[in-house]
Amino acid sequence: MNKTGSVWRYFDIWLLLAVVLLNIYGILMIRSAITGAPAFVGFEQQQMIWMGIGLIAMFIVASIDYRILTSAHWFIYVGLIALLIVVTLIGTAGNEANRWINLGFFNFQPSELGRVLIPVTLGAFVAARQNRVNSFSNTFITLFYMGVPILFIFTQPDLGMSILYMVIWFGIMVVAGLPLSHFVALGILGFAAIIIVYPNLADYQQARITSFLDPESDLEQSRNITAALVAIGSGGWWGKGYFNGTQSQLGFLRVQHTDFIFSVVTEEMGFFFGALIVLGLMAFILLRILRVASITPDPAGRYICVGIATMLFFQTLVSVGMNTRLLPVTGLTLPFVSYGGSALVTLYIAIGLVQSVLMRHRKQEFG
Repeated sequence: MNKTGSVWRYFDIWLLLAVVLLNIYGILMIRSAITGAPAFVGFEQQQMIWMGIGLIAMFIVASIDYRILTSAHWFIYVGLIALLIVVTLIGTAGNEANRWINLGFFNFQPSELGRVLIPVTLGAFVAARQNRVNSFSNTFITLFYMGVPILFIFTQPDLGMSILYMVIWFGIMVVAGLPLSHFVALGILGFAAIIIVYPNLADYQQARITSFLDPESDLEQSRNITAALVAIGSGGWWGKGYFNGTQSQLGFLRVQHTDFIFSVVTEEMGFFFGALIVLGLMAFILLRILRVASITPDPAGRYICVGIATMLFFQTLVSVGMNTRLLPVTGLTLPFVSYGGSALVTLYIAIGLVQSVLMRHRKQEFG
């Protein structure tokens, strides 16, 4: 048996480097995005602090054998449900939603942590039932398993995060061998669910969907999307230059440091120095994570990596899509680029989980 410290020789420095570069790029863009907005002064320094905390959290998680977490997946699952219940009972409201727990020095969003914990708990759950993957009852059970936390998140309300959880479930189940017939049946059920769920969405959520389908129906909702499109279009190939974006600097673009940071990136840095760098680094990160999934012999470890890769891919897709009016606004931010403390720390925890799987992908190595 190898010494405990020897597992660090498998640590993926290239994955870490790509994440850090993307995060630093995001901090620089946040600094430009909040210029002239007194309410956001100091956000870039706060993001640097969260980056430091995230890096520490990543190394701590990487040092822990992920198999300890998968063996305790029921405790993690119940703990996540408990946190979501606490949010429902005593959560802090903001932006028409009740998603945070006020810890005094910052607001903690359990659903953000859940998007990292779910690949662990669901991955272990599915791996334990691998021999039942062709049974529709097993598919239904895994759906119920995911449905409990999604129900609490949906009622906050948080439609974007609810959809993200379902996409993570789908990504893991596809890799686990979800039969095509199950996929078709679930597609029909999903369409029926949309018809049932839509009337129960919050007014602002319905307005986002309506304004996406018919921009003229709600000019207030579509105004920010128009500003985002102007920003992206005016950036061109090379951009207007750092601190020279008009839509964000002059206040036409709202939530420009979170939901619409991609518009700021493309307006100021253009396609080559903005969009291509951000999306290129994210693509590299996804490839490194999927590489880990492909080489680990442990199904639970594979599903953890697939779940995390699915989460990052979907968030990036939705964030870029809503900035370019290809998708409705959901509130999902651009990973490692958008401002957000708890969101950033949980993303680093996700990378730590991937590193933990990689460092222990050899069956004989523990530590």
